[in-house]
Amino acid sequence: MAARRRGKARFEPPATLFDAQEFLGLVMADVRAGDLACARLKIDARRDLIDRYEFASYLAGLIRVASGDEEGAIGHFARAIALNPDHAPALYGRAVSLQKSGRAEAAIPDYERSLRLDPGNPEAWFNFGAACQSTQRFDAAFAAYSRALELSPGHAEALANRGLTLHALGRDAEAIADYDRAISLSPVDKTAWRNRAVSQMRVGQVEAALASFEQAFRLDATYLSAADGVMFALFELKRFEAAIAFCDEVLALAPRHPQALLTKANSLHESKRFAQALSVFDAALAYAPSDPKVLTNRGMTLFELGRLDEAHEAAMAAIALAPDFALAWRCRGMVEMRRASLDDALASFDAAAALAGPEADVLCGRAIVLKELGRFAESIADFDRALDIDPRHAEAKANKGSLLLLLEQFEEGWELFEHRWVLDDKPKSEVTYLWPEWRGEPLAGKTIVLLDEAGLGDSLQFCRYAPLLVAAGARVTFQCRPSLLAIMKSLGPQVEIVETPPPGAAFDYCVALCSLPRAFATRTTNIPARPYLRADAQRVAIWRERLRGDGFKVGIAWRGSSHSRSDHSRAAPLSAFAPLAAVSGVRLISLQKNFGAEQLRRAPNGLRVETLGDDFDAGPHAFVDTAAVVENLDLVVTIDTSIAHLAGALGKPVWIAVKHVPEWRWLLGREDSPWYPNARLFRQVRRGDWDDVFARMASALERVAGERRYVEAQPVLMPGSVGDLIDRLTILEIKAEKISDAVKSANVSRELVLLGNLRRERGFFGAELDAFATALKETNLALWDIEDKIRGCEKRQEFGPEFVALARSVYKQNDHRARLKRDINLLCRSHIVEEKSYDE
Repeated sequence: MAARRRGKARFEPPATLFDAQEFLGLVMADVRAGDLACARLKIDARRDLIDRYEFASYLAGLIRVASGDEEGAIGHFARAIALNPDHAPALYGRAVSLQKSGRAEAAIPDYERSLRLDPGNPEAWFNFGAACQSTQRFDAAFAAYSRALELSPGHAEALANRGLTLHALGRDAEAIADYDRAISLSPVDKTAWRNRAVSQMRVGQVEAALASFEQAFRLDATYLSAADGVMFALFELKRFEAAIAFCDEVLALAPRHPQALLTKANSLHESKRFAQALSVFDAALAYAPSDPKVLTNRGMTLFELGRLDEAHEAAMAAIALAPDFALAWRCRGMVEMRRASLDDALASFDAAAALAGPEADVLCGRAIVLKELGRFAESIADFDRALDIDPRHAEAKANKGSLLLLLEQFEEGWELFEHRWVLDDKPKSEVTYLWPEWRGEPLAGKTIVLLDEAGLGDSLQFCRYAPLLVAAGARVTFQCRPSLLAIMKSLGPQVEIVETPPPGAAFDYCVALCSLPRAFATRTTNIPARPYLRADAQRVAIWRERLRGDGFKVGIAWRGSSHSRSDHSRAAPLSAFAPLAAVSGVRLISLQKNFGAEQLRRAPNGLRVETLGDDFDAGPHAFVDTAAVVENLDLVVTIDTSIAHLAGALGKPVWIAVKHVPEWRWLLGREDSPWYPNARLFRQVRRGDWDDVFARMASALERVAGERRYVEAQPVLMPGSVGDLIDRLTILEIKAEKISDAVKSANVSRELVLLGNLRRERGFFGAELDAFATALKETNLALWDIEDKIRGCEKRQEFGPEFVALARSVYKQNDHRARLKRDINLLCRSHIVEEKSYDE
């Protein structure tokens, strides 16, 4: 059997000529029957009809459209239009084919002409709207969709597309209404659900947007655009654990999906799980090594881990790939700021601002750098601009607050400082407390819990307010971190120190530790500055033996916390202390623990520093040994770290080396500190220059050490009345406030601590006794002022009526002082009383 040759079928027109109309009717019958191949064969065989009759050309175009041949269709529609320029169906057909082939701009004139000829076609209006929308003629698109909906109110696609157009016009509330109607007509339209979510996000309906994104994803589990929306909404809602779980779900379906990897990494970052975040960023980078967003966010995570060199490298790689990517410049600015490369940091923030325009995070970063550069007015202006953009920007508020405190603008400064970062790195304004927050209400008969926060230095500085709460009549509980429990118990028996309140504990109020200065309306003139912590007496004795020996004993500390957010520009290298070691008779004793202690192993020749052994503060309680050691020192010299606050709280002489623009608590332009009368500040004259600071310290130390006589003697113990004890304490408090000489101040502080410990041990406290003590201090302060005036008269050799009046006032004040001491002795039932003859 011979093989049959296969070939294409060919239509042979009948020998008899058909009437054109009858022939086209046959073609239409094939089209209606779905036999497009036969219809095309027939119509192509009669080019004469196509060239002559507009309907034939139009019909040939329709057949090409049905066959997917848009270009062929356009040619046939064009022939029909050439034969009849007002052929509305051909105009409409060509417009649709042009649009489908990606030429929406060319389609628009055909739509407009066809709709002028046939304005009642809702589908034509819909397609015209789509063409306008794709060419960003949104007002025209909105009008076209609206006309389609007038003609066909149930046109779900027109509703959905008009919603998208309204979104483009910024009219998202109206867009949401259109999406709602479209979804009611077509509940399975995943795109409408997704687009509704986008508009809901824009108007701040994040919860509703999340539900819409989730519904779109439920309709199609491969719809990654909807999945991206779910991730974004969860991230915006700060539901980071849920975001991580959903990202894992998406990654199980699409392991390399970039948005899932990025959102998971960002969520881990925001959850402070930086090591895990870095691992996911690395995985994302393996799939997208040239993605500047991944590189930048990875740099942010490295920054939080304290790996500044790698963070800088990541930011620079992102900038190299995308020089106009503002976030990469901001990342670089943050790294340079932490490195104390302030000029480079400012340039980076400037670049980010130029690229991103007004953006709160960038302006806040720039403001912080300007503050560090000492350009305070510019810094405040940038903080204000950031807050104009985002009035809830906690970092801008807190940092502006700390700058105002530095400038002694306390009222506004304390208010803004309330937005500082506290527990779990949330702004204080976002922290929810279990009990009402105390803001200065009367406390008589009330219970209040004091909540620890911030750094160790902050805790040591602001715990001074706990006795003031007691004095106000409150029962005070201090919820304190475990490491500080022991040292905080020295605040006295009237302050209960706990790690966690017992289950079910109820308090009338609570207050965060660093909010107490605001609550007490603190100014430089009313800071409670008397010593308020004390070392354990047994440990003091043990360390006295261990430190026994001649020499002027100086405890030193040169580094603060190793935390990645710590301000490392406050630290000085151990080598900077070398001029102090060169002072004759001085013994340098290291108080440095953990981070920074490794510098002892590479100390320069001639810098001899004594260390205190492996058991020094080796237990779970911080500062218990440090406090005991400090009590046995002649002086503490430290950078701005928790050691400075400990020495100050103990009432010991302390010299503090502070950077050019210091932390707010050290204020500006003064050598003393209203927080610690026993402190002396040595400030950087030039940014970053510690050599000059320690040279000045060495000169001062030579004078102080040279005046000392190294005679160790035990204090003399002698009986006395309670009134005498309180009287002596008030006199010492006045001397501690008035005397600036370091040696004299050290002697006063030593006696004040010993007598203060005696008062605490004997429990000489209470509202009535405290009132007598306040009156006694006022009397002794009056006597101090009178004596100063008498000396002035003597110096001027003026012994007239003023001198006589002052002399008389001395015995009157002393009589009043004696009465107060007698009242104290009666109140405390003192076995020893002072007897004095005075005029009742």
